Amino acid sequence: MIYKTMQKILLLLVLVGALRPARASAQAAPGPDTILRLDGQEIQGRVVVLTPTELRYLPAAPAPPDTLALPVAEVFLIRYANGTREVLHPETANAGPADLLLGLNTRQRDSLGRRDAATHYRNPGALWGTFGATLYAGPIVGVVMPALVGRASVKARNLRAPQPALLGDADYQRGYQQQANRTKHQQTWTGYGTGVGAWVVLVAVILSAAISNW
Repeated sequence: MIYKTMQKILLLLVLVGALRPARASAQAAPGPDTILRLDGQEIQGRVVVLTPTELRYLPAAPAPPDTLALPVAEVFLIRYANGTREVLHPETANAGPADLLLGLNTRQRDSLGRRDAATHYRNPGALWGTFGATLYAGPIVGVVMPALVGRASVKARNLRAPQPALLGDADYQRGYQQQANRTKHQQTWTGYGTGVGAWVVLVAVILSAAISNW
């Protein structure tokens, strides 16, 4: 009887954990689009109209709610709020890393790498691995898992950059790698914390069932 109860509770916890990230993602409000000019200037807003020669956008608050225009020839790329990007400068259509980052200084390249990693890098294996290890071994032994996994750097083949060629730039790669490592570290400890909570609930249910059957 107790064993069947444990199985049902464990299955419920796994299902709730799997659904929670999807709900949080669905409820998250989209951010602004980012327009990156060839001179390195970033503009936050929402792209309204894009023609072969002109880009019209609505600036982010607190700017006046009027659309402004930019010549497409002055725009390097657009990073949309949904994580996709569009390169507009014709000379960079088939360019390598150095050309794709043309006009960006060291800080901007590093920042671009961090933003791309925050948007694209995910490691659910780290979260669910530490969750399962903690639930199986308990909080004391289970803490070893996130301590070891979270400390290890993300391997280059697992970075999942939206444009892998950009990782050839040292500044971009450094920013992307650091943010990916930070995300992995956060997910391992999130898995551990969730596992501790599930373990406590499971033990409480077992003790309650044992006392009631005493």
